Amino acid sequence: MKNKKISIAGICILFAFFWRVQVVCAREFVHPGGLHTRADLERMKKMVAEGRQPWLEGWKELEKDPLAQYTFKPSPMANMGVSRQKASIDAHAAYLNAIRWYVSGDKAYAKCAIKICNAWSDAVNQVSVARQDLGLVGIPISEFAMAAEVLRVCDLWKKKDFERFKSMMLEYLYPVSRDFLKNHGGTNVDYCWTNWDACNMVALLAIGVLCDREDIYDEGVAYYKYGLGNGSIGNAVPFLHRLDDGTVLGQWQESGRDQAHAQLGVGFLGNVCQIAWNQGDDLFGYDRNRLLAGAEYVARHNQMRGVPFTYYNNSQEMHNRWPAINALGVLGERPVWELIYNHYEVLKGVPAPYCKRMAELLRPEHGSKDHFGYGTLTFTLQPSVYPPLPVPAVPEGLKADASIGKVFLEWKPAAGFTANGYVIQRSEAGKNDFKDIAVYEEKVLNCYTDFRVEAGKRYDYRVAALNKTGRSSFSSSVQACPVEAGGLPAEWRYAEIGQVESGYSGYAKVCGGSFVLAGVHTSFAGERDNVPYIYKEVEGDFVWVARLHGRRGPVSEAGLMVRAALDETAESVTMTLGHAGGRFARMGSRKQAGTERRFAVGNAYTWLPAWFKLTRAGDVFYAYESPDGVNWFYVHSVKIKMPQRIYAGLTVCCREGEKPGQAEFDHVELR
Repeated sequence: MKNKKISIAGICILFAFFWRVQVVCAREFVHPGGLHTRADLERMKKMVAEGRQPWLEGWKELEKDPLAQYTFKPSPMANMGVSRQKASIDAHAAYLNAIRWYVSGDKAYAKCAIKICNAWSDAVNQVSVARQDLGLVGIPISEFAMAAEVLRVCDLWKKKDFERFKSMMLEYLYPVSRDFLKNHGGTNVDYCWTNWDACNMVALLAIGVLCDREDIYDEGVAYYKYGLGNGSIGNAVPFLHRLDDGTVLGQWQESGRDQAHAQLGVGFLGNVCQIAWNQGDDLFGYDRNRLLAGAEYVARHNQMRGVPFTYYNNSQEMHNRWPAINALGVLGERPVWELIYNHYEVLKGVPAPYCKRMAELLRPEHGSKDHFGYGTLTFTLQPSVYPPLPVPAVPEGLKADASIGKVFLEWKPAAGFTANGYVIQRSEAGKNDFKDIAVYEEKVLNCYTDFRVEAGKRYDYRVAALNKTGRSSFSSSVQACPVEAGGLPAEWRYAEIGQVESGYSGYAKVCGGSFVLAGVHTSFAGERDNVPYIYKEVEGDFVWVARLHGRRGPVSEAGLMVRAALDETAESVTMTLGHAGGRFARMGSRKQAGTERRFAVGNAYTWLPAWFKLTRAGDVFYAYESPDGVNWFYVHSVKIKMPQRIYAGLTVCCREGEKPGQAEFDHVELR
């Protein structure tokens, strides 16, 4: 018995010894050490005081932000989950006022930032999140933690208030981010987007630093490296592509979705790595600079330079087959590039040419709704000439294609990719009185559609490139004459399948054959079709191609249709764009007359213009889609017994409403 007591006592002593060693060896966090260290803050202060560039321009940009004013009034909520957007606004105001205080020394800004933080820590007593914001509430959680880490060095923030703020973080906010990364709202682990995971990873690291909780900080670091969800770096950048010049680009998980969210995720993971770097951990370099490979991919694509793409899918059934054009070339929404460029190329000497150019195009960075922004002020490490780029080159290759009630314009990106916008001008042909019809600012998309035209009137168009330095000369002008829709060609017919209100059709011999088709209260889901239909008869095997380039009014779905008969219950095959959000490309089929139409989803993030193709080989029908009419991707196939002679054409479905929905097609080819 005595030996047993000694044994238990010995175990207790041993446990106490190891516990003591663990406490002694626990991480001592750097403070401030969220997005910025004390050295970073001092650099900003010194450079602005000395009027050095580009910090001074970044500072001037910050001074204009309405959220960076000491008159800002917070709007705290007991439940932060009611509106993560409103919470984020207040978190931004706290951070921006904290930066203004430190750089200027004006305590009015510190008092404002403290007031915001105190108001929220005094109010929050729960975080109940609506399903549509599952995961995204991690944005204001992380932002408040990062803002407070800057503010903690202000002696105006009373200790009891600071402790209450940290208690809010640990009791109410940390569990939300932790549980999301563990459970993903009850969805499959790969269902949620990179940015949903990433903002919560930022939250874990930022809370861990703020509250001196190594365990929480380590959770975030471990998830970045090994997490099962799409926020971990291996899933955020699932494919690596090596270009002919040896450059490695990392395909971003959301690049097939849209470019705004792709840039959003780059910014969040950049924040993760910056916080870790300030604590002595190099996540930037993890897995051979995988974050840089992903950032370079997104940056290059959004400069209109083109990127390779590998088919991507997950449990959302995205079926991404090419990089999305939605928000392509829109630079200003996500000012996240100074952080990436300055760390890799300036600090480490690792080339980051596309991130560098993005930083130069946006410099000085302004604010953003989901990122703090102002990276030119806060992350710049070395002086630079401002503005950083020469006047852009004159755009070349401008061409204008006349269509029904519109003109399509396209040109080559300005040589050197030094433009961060364009000016598009128009004149009535021969008058030389050009006026602006569009100005792209922080947007480098090299195309434009002019809808404000009169059919039969000729127009001259020209384009110039912009950046912070100035505007280029205008390009050579090109001419186009939009047309009105007329009657259908002799071989084409218009029919109303089932019940259709106010249906109409039209045609013009432009853009490879252009059609318009409209109707009210139309649909083809279910056992019966009620749709307007432009068609012609075709016998035997065929290839049927068209580009859907426009939708007006309450269009829910539009595309190609082939039918065994003009009866509303007939066997049929469709290849259309629409469904939820209007972005699902899908093949539909009714194998037997009077049965329900079934669908197979193609690219779930297809944006206009969209090219579709249906082919027949015996009794098998194949559906394809394409972003450009050149590179085609298989969607699905189905075997249906149909007559040799059937109908092939175009259709449109519309949501309920009084106005007709109109679909516009061109480059129509049936062979």
